[in-house]
Amino acid sequence: MPDRSRIAFRTFLILALLLVLLPIVVASGWFFYRSALSAREEFAQQLADEVSSRVREKIVSFFDVPLRVVTFNVEQARAGQLLYAQPEALMRQFLLQIDQQPQLTFISMGLADGQYYAGSRPPVGSDRQLRLLRARIADGRAMEVLRLDEASRALVPVSRSEIAFDARTRPWFQSALARDGMAWYAPYRYLINDAQGAYAAIGMGVSAPVRDRQGALVGVVTADVALSQINEFLARVARESGGQAFLADENGALLASSTPEPGLPADGLQARKAEDSADPVLRAVGQVIQASGQPEGNRFIDVGATQHLARWWTQPLHNGPSLTLGVILPESRFNTPLRGVLHNTLYLTLAVMLAALLFSVHVANRVVSPLARLGHWAGRLTRGEWHASAPAPSPIRELGALSDAMRYMARHLQEHAQDLEQTVTLRTRELKEALLAIEQTLTDQRHFIAMLSHEVRSPLAVIHTTAQLMCLRAKDSPTQLAQAERILRGAIRLNYFFDNCLTQDRIDSDSFVLEPAPIDVPGLMAWVLDNGLQLSPGHPLQMQLAPELPALHGDQVLLRIMLMNLVSNAFKYSPEGAPVSLHAWQRGDRLYLAVDDAGPGIPPEEAEVVFDKYRRGRGAEGKPGAGLGLALVRRIAQLHGGRVWLEAREPQGSRFVIELPLGPAGAST
Repeated sequence: MPDRSRIAFRTFLILALLLVLLPIVVASGWFFYRSALSAREEFAQQLADEVSSRVREKIVSFFDVPLRVVTFNVEQARAGQLLYAQPEALMRQFLLQIDQQPQLTFISMGLADGQYYAGSRPPVGSDRQLRLLRARIADGRAMEVLRLDEASRALVPVSRSEIAFDARTRPWFQSALARDGMAWYAPYRYLINDAQGAYAAIGMGVSAPVRDRQGALVGVVTADVALSQINEFLARVARESGGQAFLADENGALLASSTPEPGLPADGLQARKAEDSADPVLRAVGQVIQASGQPEGNRFIDVGATQHLARWWTQPLHNGPSLTLGVILPESRFNTPLRGVLHNTLYLTLAVMLAALLFSVHVANRVVSPLARLGHWAGRLTRGEWHASAPAPSPIRELGALSDAMRYMARHLQEHAQDLEQTVTLRTRELKEALLAIEQTLTDQRHFIAMLSHEVRSPLAVIHTTAQLMCLRAKDSPTQLAQAERILRGAIRLNYFFDNCLTQDRIDSDSFVLEPAPIDVPGLMAWVLDNGLQLSPGHPLQMQLAPELPALHGDQVLLRIMLMNLVSNAFKYSPEGAPVSLHAWQRGDRLYLAVDDAGPGIPPEEAEVVFDKYRRGRGAEGKPGAGLGLALVRRIAQLHGGRVWLEAREPQGSRFVIELPLGPAGAST
């Protein structure tokens, strides 16, 4: 039965709150709410800064591509590597470049006599297969378009326009000569007039004159991007940022937008301005930019019932026009996430203020002292002093109940501690026995692998020798020769499998010590080449070594096993007839060894997993193996103070790169 002379703890707190803290809580809550509103605006500005910074980086990187391509071709021309005297080879060069730069529409060159050669990716239509364009004097300056067939790699004529195309009359040619150097040129309409209409678009880009060693003009090279591709690029950027993005020229005319907008008209360069846009948000932003007259700024704009934050800036192009770039973020990007946080934070702050003030002012004498005594008593109980005296009863009913509960809990803790000590003793003994059993199992496993390898190697040697003799005797019978070679390769692979098992077991043993010695790298690679050819005659094995490689300090047996594992792995996953190549080069005090294959490749998320023992990637399904080879490769590299990693090759395949220190200091046990 509860003691009615004690006051309830909850009643005590509620009375104190009503008498003292209610005015303070109301005033503090109002102050915090105003501060939160200010923080909301600061958060929106910070978010706009972050998004616009990312968009600026992406757009600057986008417009840097034409500049880098033209710079590269000008340097190629100076070095005599740009084959403008061989038009077919020149177009092939441009085709290779544009294949690596998907955002470009043209990489071209107009010669001093007006002839034109280009590699191109059509900006319009569903067929974006690469094309070659040419307008030659011998053909009456007709514009010929040839499509590159992806399967046969042959050129197929698709269009011929009798337009008397003269490169010297085009804006990009005249802009390069007027600037007498590399420069951006303003947007213009393509003059291709192909039958499919794949070039009915407008573009802009970078051009530069090319001169021979005597200073005479050879022609003008250019890298061009269609505005439709800029639209697609801005749409991707807008999706990532959750807003809108647009690009305008220095007069405010829209060049590209992440939302559908009419393009430039066919009869001139007068485009719709942002303030005249069909999109209400973009139109409102354009009006604000025009009214401000500032090249850079940000502004909150209300469109309908939604607030937007607009950020714009000017991006000058190298020796070319200045462009205005803008990002528009809707209210949902900065207001919705913060609204819930604002409400929750307000409630939490009120609760914390209430509890803190209440306990600091009124509960110190009535609550802290009894709780401190209870805490001291609980501390003695945790140290096992089960017979410690409980503190005097508190006038607060809840604290009295807590004291009774702790007394009851102490008795149960004492019993539980005794049971726990007995259980721990029993489990410790069982763990020791389990560890001894595991150690014995591992020892038995090592002995079994060693015995199995010893027992199998002699029959393997007989099989290997017999298979070699069968290959010699069956050289006139293709069927028997193929069977004999298959037996020979199987014997070799089985022998390497046992080598891997024994090597892994030897490395994992406590008595293992690395045996480093100076190793001739070309000799090591030649050994791998000779022995690798026996694993898969159907795969050409190539080797590329840097000249004058120094000696490597390492364990030659382990390094051979490491490289043979990578070569065997490359053979396993490469198609029949696909070459596998070995590479070795030096960089500073490091030696790099690499094995390239033409297999299906390994996904990035599995690039580390494949080096774990008994782990294989999804592409290994149906392939022989136990998941030991790559784990052993990494372990051997680490023993030599090095590392191994995986790189993807284009268009397919993998490269395994091993980095090893050349000096003896890198090797370890």
